[in-house]
Order: sequence, then structure tokens, then C-alpha cells
Amino acid sequence: MIDRKVMRSLLESMEQAAEETLQQDSAFHQALVALKAEIDNDPAVQATVGELQAAGRSVHKSFVPHIKIRVRTQEGIFALPKPAEIPVGPAAEKVSRLIQELKNAASKVIKNSRHYRELDLIVNEVVAANDRFEGIASEIENAGYEVLICLDLSAYAQVQGMTRPSRECFQPNALAREAPEPIRLSGSDRKFLAAMKISFDAEPLGT
Repeated sequence: MIDRKVMRSLLESMEQAAEETLQQDSAFHQALVALKAEIDNDPAVQATVGELQAAGRSVHKSFVPHIKIRVRTQEGIFALPKPAEIPVGPAAEKVSRLIQELKNAASKVIKNSRHYRELDLIVNEVVAANDRFEGIASEIENAGYEVLICLDLSAYAQVQGMTRPSRECFQPNALAREAPEPIRLSGSDRKFLAAMKISFDAEPLGT
């Protein structure tokens, strides 16, 4: 029997070991970049981003993958709590609907993408070969639990506070000319992006 405090510490160590391993894997990086491009070029995603920008919202398409480790116990699934989302301020009904539409559109692309299936295979193969990860996983499994590995890509886009509303009609190729405001990333997010050779313009959390 592993108490919750110890289990939390073990899951944190496993997630860290998994992400550090994937930082060094070129196949994971290539598939990740391809998946992001596929989402960015999706017409439904582009149209929704354009509507949000026209409504005065700033959309930051950060794509920081996280490895989530879950443990199946007799009481149910145990997992680390999700980090708190950055508040975007009061949202009108239309903006709330558009935010959900953007999430749905990105999720649909991910679900149907061969790049996501490729990423899922890479994660399971690469992470399982990590001695540190396997050592902790064996400790948990020997206690009678089941370890589940999940690639979390849910935080594709963050919609932030009000900006000056756009008076122009949305054009897909205009997205590249938008000057995004800095997003706030944790130290681990910045380290992960740097290791994956993905450029970013962001403020660290706590500034």
C-alpha cells in the first residue's frame, strides 16, 4: 500500500523522467512539429482563431506536450492535479463558445492525425526504455497498481484577455503578422521547449 503523499512524489518523478527522455528523441520532435503544423493549418482552427481575434482576444498557440502518469487503484484513477489555468477575465457568451470551438477543432485534428498515433507509440517505446522510469513503475506495480502513460496535448491554445478588436475580416495568412503578447511558461515548460529546439517568446511564471 502506497499512501497518497508518496504516490504523488513517485508520479512527479516519473513524469519528469519521461519528459527528460523525450527531449533527446529526434523522432518525437519531428512528429510533434508535424502535428502542430497540421493543427495550425486546419481551416476550422484558423477560422475560430480569427473570430476570437476579431472579438478582441489574444490567442497563443503554445504547444508544450506533457507526459501524464496515472495509476489505476482499487478506488479509481490517481493522477497529479492539473496546473491552474491563467484566467482570461470575464468572457462574453460568444467568446466562451468560440474558446470551446477552438478546443474541439484542435482535439478533432489530434484525434484523426497519424502524427498523434506516431507520438503515442514513440512515448510508450522511449519512456519504457528509461531505467529511472521503469524502476519507479516497477515499485508501483509491485504494490498491486497499474501504471498508465498518457501524452497530454490538451493545452494547444490559450485565449487571453481583451485586446483592441479587429475591424478587418479574418484572413488565414494574416495570423503570421499578428504580434502576440508574451505568454507565461513555467521553468520546466521553457526547458522542454528549448530542448525540443522550438523557439518561444514568453515570460517565465513568477515575473
